[in-house]
Amino acid sequence: MPGFFEALENFKPTDRKKPTVEIQGKIFEVEIQLFKDIERNGKEQYEIKDGKIALKPRRNFKKTYERLVKSDKGHSFIDADPYWPSKIVTGGYSWQKETE
Repeated sequence: MPGFFEALENFKPTDRKKPTVEIQGKIFEVEIQLFKDIERNGKEQYEIKDGKIALKPRRNFKKTYERLVKSDKGHSFIDADPYWPSKIVTGGYSWQKETE
């Protein structure tokens, strides 16, 4: 293998380029860890604040669900099954929405 060891001694690796991302129409060079985070979460989850890339704040959604409560006027049930109401009476049960 003539010339192999000479070529190995003269070998110089090229510098790696930083990865680029496009957010809000602007292209940025970022570190590899931030690039991975942006790829994992999606570009639409990031915004530019004070010239830097930042994660958008997440909105907190309140869950609503219905709960069976005793009320002044409500349903009476067949065999105490809340999914089989029979008639509306005073002192019965009704479904009311609650939020978390």
